[in-house]
Amino acid sequence: MKPFFFFVALLFSVTQLSADENSFRKKEIDFIRELFQENRYFDCIAESRKLQNNQNKPDVDYFIFSNYYLAGQYASVIINYSTDQASTEMKFPSTLLLSYSYLKTGYYKKSYELLKNLDYTSLQEKYIFTMFLRRVEPLLLSGETEKIQEEIGSSKLFLKDSYNFIKLREELQLYAKEGLKSPTYAAMMSTLLPGLGQCYSGYPGEGLISLLAVAATAGGGFYMRDKGHRGISYTMFFFSGLFYTGNIYGGYKSAEYKNSETLLNRHKNITGKYGSYNPAEYIDMESIFH
Repeated sequence: MKPFFFFVALLFSVTQLSADENSFRKKEIDFIRELFQENRYFDCIAESRKLQNNQNKPDVDYFIFSNYYLAGQYASVIINYSTDQASTEMKFPSTLLLSYSYLKTGYYKKSYELLKNLDYTSLQEKYIFTMFLRRVEPLLLSGETEKIQEEIGSSKLFLKDSYNFIKLREELQLYAKEGLKSPTYAAMMSTLLPGLGQCYSGYPGEGLISLLAVAATAGGGFYMRDKGHRGISYTMFFFSGLFYTGNIYGGYKSAEYKNSETLLNRHKNITGKYGSYNPAEYIDMESIFH
């Protein structure tokens, strides 16, 4: 009978230990969920790594690096996160996470290329419009009008009946018609008349200041020369030439700045209407740590 009682006691101990482990794990998962809801992303990362037990599960990795992203640590995602091990279900969300990390750091070309590698036919239907929207974002921010038109064409077959696609396509085509400012043209205008390039770019106040700076120093130079103060007049002419050259460069940069401002506003308008990216949308807390 002793071996029997020993076996029962051992079985009870193992069962109790297993129950304690499950109870602890459940509490830890609930704690991680609370941290995530409170936006305590770094604490969330630390606790998730503890619970991961060196298993490197793709879903947990996605959760961890989503926390890095939400904490603004985009470089950490770019350097350390790989989509190679992502499950079929998580391939699109994982690629989005990495792509948008590049977008946030200004690498628009790389952001677009990552999503371009995914084919529409490989996606679930619920992801198709999202794919189009996210592909368009880096192109919109970099002013790649022609590529946007290519994306409209390649996705039309899959989204032709989508109301959001039709409305977004109309807005994008309107942006293409509006165009952007030409920095070269702005510089040429400022060459012809100081401040004209800045006015063309939409900054009349800066244009007026440029014109006055060049005109005042040049006028002062002529005045001093006529008064016989050649040394002072040469100095005034020197500064007039300096302001004139700076005005040309300013005209060029004003167009660049205006374009950047326009593209950011367009992007903000599009994401405001059709939804901004949030990696948390693809996180299922119930299944991550099962």
